[in-house]
Amino acid sequence: MDTIRICGMVIPLYRASVLILGAGAAGLNAADELAKRGIDVLLAADDFAGGTSRNGGSDKQTYYKLSLSGGADSVDELALTYLEGGHMDGDTALALAAGSAEAFLKLVQIGVPFPHNEWGEYVGYRTDHDPRNRATSAGPLTSRYMAECLDREVERRHVRRLRGTVVRYLIQEERLCGALLYDASEKDDESQGLRVVLCGQAIACTGGAAMLYKDSVFPLPQRGALGAALRAGAEGQNLWSWQYGLASVKHRWNVSGSYQQVLPRYVDEKDRDVLQDAFSTLREKQDMIFLKGYQWPFDSRKTDGSSRVDMAIHRACADGHRIYMNFRPEDVRNWIRELGDEARNYLENCGCDQNSPYLRLEHMNPAAIELYRSFGIDLKTEALEVAVCAQHMNGGLAVDRWWETTLSGLYAAGEGAGAFGAYRPGGSALNETQVGSTRAARHIAADLKLIPEAGEECAVQLVEEISWLSRKNRLDKNKTLSELQASMTLCAGHVRNLKSMRELLSRVREWQILLEEGAGSFESALLLRDCLYAARAVLSSMICHGERMNTSAGHLCTDGCEPMDETAARSLKIMTMVKKDEEESRIASVRPLPESGGWFETVWAAYRQGDVNR
Repeated sequence: MDTIRICGMVIPLYRASVLILGAGAAGLNAADELAKRGIDVLLAADDFAGGTSRNGGSDKQTYYKLSLSGGADSVDELALTYLEGGHMDGDTALALAAGSAEAFLKLVQIGVPFPHNEWGEYVGYRTDHDPRNRATSAGPLTSRYMAECLDREVERRHVRRLRGTVVRYLIQEERLCGALLYDASEKDDESQGLRVVLCGQAIACTGGAAMLYKDSVFPLPQRGALGAALRAGAEGQNLWSWQYGLASVKHRWNVSGSYQQVLPRYVDEKDRDVLQDAFSTLREKQDMIFLKGYQWPFDSRKTDGSSRVDMAIHRACADGHRIYMNFRPEDVRNWIRELGDEARNYLENCGCDQNSPYLRLEHMNPAAIELYRSFGIDLKTEALEVAVCAQHMNGGLAVDRWWETTLSGLYAAGEGAGAFGAYRPGGSALNETQVGSTRAARHIAADLKLIPEAGEECAVQLVEEISWLSRKNRLDKNKTLSELQASMTLCAGHVRNLKSMRELLSRVREWQILLEEGAGSFESALLLRDCLYAARAVLSSMICHGERMNTSAGHLCTDGCEPMDETAARSLKIMTMVKKDEEESRIASVRPLPESGGWFETVWAAYRQGDVNR
């Protein structure tokens, strides 16, 4: 470590061949893959125990991969399943399919307890958008186990670590040359917590834009850093595409599966049934609650079915009510007769004839009760506050087949990478953290760049940034962030309105102008600035989609255009650039599915020469 003097400040200066930002499953795997190739790596994170991998639920308990048990499957078929969701590049779909078995078996080898039978088959189950039983799980903490096992590997390889979140990516000669980081734990030292890292290449594994919504399942330790990459010139892809669903808000966790299938009551703060007016009969209401168990994401195609539950709760929340799932009340009638055949047969087969939702949940899935109890919530005595929440960002930074962004030298893996289209099989996000980070590591290793020196162009950027950090502004940053989050939930979530989104985008631009006067408080200013850049890009992409496509079932746009032909839309994606004074979203064609396989001797020769990683 050296130092660099900027604006009268002496700032620690680090050098690394590769800087990895984020210490979740993607960042740790990237560090491991590079370190085992003998490459100097610096792993940076503002919280090495934070992020979605260690603290998130839902999709993070399922790992989606090529089938490794009985029944025919192939890389081609898996790639086509990925592409079924539409709006997805064919080369990333093929890469995700081809790399899934290798990535999964590495996790098995380092200790993630995925189950297999006596023959060694890693049997699976069918997840959403999955035509085969390709999904597997190590339980509700699958992604945490992944991160913990990968962390041990990274520790074993003596990878250097640095606390800090990215303030600004540094650019020299139109390619990435490093980053300015901020470590809040060292804010009182001479450098005020600032750190400069010079690197040949970097991989952003900081997750999705987790702070954009008030109602969110993203765990509180995760902040995301999408805005910093957009600000540096990286392009976004399909930022309009998100997944939303019912989740608890006191502890952020999705309430799918058995939480719904035991038929809890949905009530407001005065114990009034908020679904009473949404359904004509008790049987219909209970059947739709039951279906939310495996139709958990909001789906505009099901607003006459199970997504009526989401819509009723959304309306109640918009009217200022707080909504709760109540597992406690005893049923005073023979409730099981008020069910359709599917729900009744399922519950009878599970032996669920108990006369309260809590007792049924205790019988069917006691681990679901224990999970909330571990976070200080006793479902036996406490109603669970819920809302329709943002859970997954399907889009992200545009990446090529090696997961390199449009900013040369910057790669992205994990949820911050826009590798998916509008839909994806449940659990495929975990596969992408491993396959994407591995491909980025291999590509970097095949063409490793020298660590640059900080030239005049880099120095100017550092001066600009530190000058901004030293000035104050008139903006109440915490209040502004809260207003942004509430507005995004209200008009740019699972229910969207073009007029309101355009008005919000205008306000976001105004907030950013005020923030550019100066930072004031480092932490709140850095977080708000990142969120404002991310919001500009996300809103621009959502507006473009609503005005020109309006095809996704993942949300409902109340004043969008006439929906584009679904077949035509599937081959398109929306790309977004954010400049200082404007945003630009455009429609582009997805990259086609490459031809898989190849003649063995030809592939062997290319592999020996190292050409397969370039």
